[in-house]
Amino acid sequence: MSPYMFTAAAIIAVIGILIVFKVNLDKIKEDPEQVAKAQSNFFIGVAIIEILPLIMIVFALIHAVPLPIEEIYIPAFIIIILMAFAMFFIFLQRKVDVEEDRKQAVNQFSIIAIALANAIPIIALVLMFINIV
Repeated sequence: MSPYMFTAAAIIAVIGILIVFKVNLDKIKEDPEQVAKAQSNFFIGVAIIEILPLIMIVFALIHAVPLPIEEIYIPAFIIIILMAFAMFFIFLQRKVDVEEDRKQAVNQFSIIAIALANAIPIIALVLMFINIV
């Protein structure tokens, strides 16, 4: 059960962060002067979204039992696909409807979002592989 709890935590975190990213990126694209406010809103949103996944990870870690590696293949594959999707989504949003004077702000915001969107999935992968027999 614990590998799927890690996977669920990663899914909740990534989807929530991508939604908050999209909302704040649209604000930056409309008005590049609002970068600081959009980043603040993004960080607050990420902090709120990551509460449940962190609780799920701690719960899964407490109730973890050693598993054979064969039971970790599918959850690990799902998390890796999720990480690739997050990066693809962020890079795609970075290229769509961005004027030349706003590219710098959008690129910086996208790099921050990639790091935050992949943090929980990386933690989930590492903790899953720690529980291998």
